[in-house]
Amino acid sequence: MALASTAVATVATIKKHDVSNPTVKSAQVIGLLADPTLNRDSCGSAQFGDRALWACRDSQHYDSSGIPDLPLFTSSASWTDLVSGGGTNLTMYGDNNDMSFYPLVPGNCDSNQAGTCSDGTRYPLWANSPPLVTSSESSSTTIGYTWIDNSHISGLTDLITDPSITLYRVSYTSGDSGLPQAEIVNSAFWAENEIPYGNYGGVVQDGTAYIWGKGSNGDVALARVPSDSVEDKSQYEFYVNGGWTTEQPALGDDSATIANVSAGGQGTYYYSEPWQSYVWIGQASESVSADFYITTAPAPEGPWIEPVNFYSGVNGNYSLGAYTLQANPALSPADDNSIYLTYTKTDSVGDNVALYTTPLILIEWED
Repeated sequence: MALASTAVATVATIKKHDVSNPTVKSAQVIGLLADPTLNRDSCGSAQFGDRALWACRDSQHYDSSGIPDLPLFTSSASWTDLVSGGGTNLTMYGDNNDMSFYPLVPGNCDSNQAGTCSDGTRYPLWANSPPLVTSSESSSTTIGYTWIDNSHISGLTDLITDPSITLYRVSYTSGDSGLPQAEIVNSAFWAENEIPYGNYGGVVQDGTAYIWGKGSNGDVALARVPSDSVEDKSQYEFYVNGGWTTEQPALGDDSATIANVSAGGQGTYYYSEPWQSYVWIGQASESVSADFYITTAPAPEGPWIEPVNFYSGVNGNYSLGAYTLQANPALSPADDNSIYLTYTKTDSVGDNVALYTTPLILIEWED
C-alpha cells in the first residue's frame, strides 16, 4: 500500500524558529530521576496515557549499605507522573517483580533474567530507544513497539557483528494498576545481517511510523509503515536512491544511507511542532561524554543539517562517564519550544561497581 508523501514545511512556517541553527536560550538541571529501590542503566521515556513510561536497561537492587547488588535483570520499566504545563515528577515507581521488562528470547540463555550464559557471555537485550507509541491518544489502550538487537557479547565485545532483531509489542490499558505488558511479536523480525530498522529510533507522524536503522558500519537507513501495521513486514517501504520502494535494501547498500541523520551515537528522533521539523538529539559516535548534538530536517529522509553540539552535561568518574543521551518529547507540551534531556551518568562506588544516575535537564530554545 502506497503511503502519502511527507508534507514539507514551508519557509514561512519555520521562519520563527531557525532550525538550521538551533540555539539554546537556557539550560536548567532539574534533578535526578530515580526509583529509590533500583540502580538502573540507560532509561528513555514515552507517553502512555497521562504518564511517562521509562524503559531502562540493566537494573539491580541495592544491598543494605546502599551498594548495587546482584542479581541483575536486563531491563526494567517505571512510571513517572507528568506535570501540568510540562515536566515530570522525579520519583519513578512500578513493580518489575525482579523480571526483565522485555522478556528474554527463548534459547538465548534465558534461564536467568540477566541473559547470562554458562560460559560467561551474555544476550543483554539492551534497547536503544523507548517504545514507539503508535496508538491514537483517544484510545483507552496504548500500544508501542521496540526493536532490540539479539546481541551476544563477551564483556563489551560483540560476538555477532549484525545480529537479528526482536520486535516487542508494549501494551497498556488505561486504569490498569501495574506496568504495561511487553511481549515478543517476532524474535527475528529483521534477520541477521539485515538493516536493523527501528533499532535506532522512530517517529510516528500523520499515521505513519518512520523508523531508522544503523548497522555496524555506522550507516543509517530509513523505512516507513502505516502506524497500525508495524507487525506486518509486507506493509513496509524503504528509502533508497532518493525515493520509496517496497524492495528492502541490503546491509551496506550506500544508496540507502542518509547523510547527517545523526551524530553517530545513541539518541532520539522526534517531530517538533514549533519548528515543523524532524529532530534528532543524541551522542556522537564512540563518545562517552554528556555532549549533546542536534540535527534537523523538514522530512524524515532529509535533508538533515550537519549535527552540532548544543549542550554538555556533567560526566561521571567511572570508566564510561556518560552515555545513552536521550531527548524526551513526551515531557513537553506539543507547542512548547523546549525539550527535556536525560543521560546515564556513571560514578564509581567501589571496586568495579558503578552507580547509575539519570539527570533531567530542561532546554529552552531561542525563538
